[in-house]
Amino acid sequence: MSQVPSLLPLEPPDDDFCRRLPKIELHAHLSGSITRPCLQRIWEARKGEDPDFDVPEPRLALADHSVGQGINEFFAHFNTYLYRILSTPSSLSVATHSVLTEFQADGVVYLELRTTPRALPPTAHTQGLTAEGAVRLILSVIKDWNTSSSPMHASLILTIDRIKHSPAQAMEIVDLALRLRDEGLPVVGVDLAGDCNTPRDMAPLRPAYAHAQAANLPITVHFAEVPNSASESELRELLTWNPRRLGHAIHVPEAMRRLIVDRGIAVELCLTCNVLARMLPSQHEEHEPGFVDHHFAWWWAEDCSLSLGTDDMGVFGSPSSQEYRLAAEHFALSRTDLVSLCRRAMRGAFSGLETRDHVEAALEAFESREGLGQPRPHSENPP
Repeated sequence: MSQVPSLLPLEPPDDDFCRRLPKIELHAHLSGSITRPCLQRIWEARKGEDPDFDVPEPRLALADHSVGQGINEFFAHFNTYLYRILSTPSSLSVATHSVLTEFQADGVVYLELRTTPRALPPTAHTQGLTAEGAVRLILSVIKDWNTSSSPMHASLILTIDRIKHSPAQAMEIVDLALRLRDEGLPVVGVDLAGDCNTPRDMAPLRPAYAHAQAANLPITVHFAEVPNSASESELRELLTWNPRRLGHAIHVPEAMRRLIVDRGIAVELCLTCNVLARMLPSQHEEHEPGFVDHHFAWWWAEDCSLSLGTDDMGVFGSPSSQEYRLAAEHFALSRTDLVSLCRRAMRGAFSGLETRDHVEAALEAFESREGLGQPRPHSENPP
């Protein structure tokens, strides 16, 4: 007698499934996403060009990924080491292409990178670049990538530094983003980031973000990363900028979480970064918060747009596929849940309709190949 097709329980998501899953990455800093092997190659090239290049070798200088890095050590890593390696046009170009290659190899189908415009001073062996010139170099690599029939589409977000940039400099970055977007280059938004441990009144930066909003340039902000940047006055100020997304959203009072959900603001959550950088609040002095303590569970239970981000894949050694696997492991997500998570991430993306259609087609094809949501033949007496 023929059996009525039924749904069989699927195995929990494993590493292979999470790599194949068409993922969306919305919170990835370009410099922090450069892997150790790529940094090593860039260092060797620079040392070959200039024997007096005095930056320590990456394989010897960088801590093991598994070693927890406090937030202060994290910012020191960029300011005193990483930017010194990425200080020539060739190193920036190689690094950008390598980051795109790594994310695509990990199964990402839509990527929003972010970077702070930073000038590259001339050296004895290379010409320098203005901050705009450096951004244009990054965009030239991304544009070439997007026109190469790659299955992954990439865009760029320009970051304003909450500490280092004056209101006038912030306005210049917004103007640059708008000018580049109007030229047809893949700039899709502006960010607010930087040293979150140093308090600063955010109100003087408001006009720059109001300018972005008036020009329909999407805004994302690093939000409540640490207690020093999570005062009620700062959080309410940032929300007046009408951001479309919030990064990290760790130290957010529950009433404000409800407000964020009600306003339809998407959140970008970074599991590995938050755990290794010891950013999560501890309920007990003797307990070091881990993945199971992450606030992902609260946002997952709400009907809101949320995405998993690597933040700094090269620094923390966790690609996008691992972030999805960790979510499945610690929050009991099924294979179907992870596909749903990808769709919820795409709801907050700054992309256009063509890219959204591309991502949805990739997810539907993946569901079909994996047999997700489809009746599967079942017999009491399998052969």
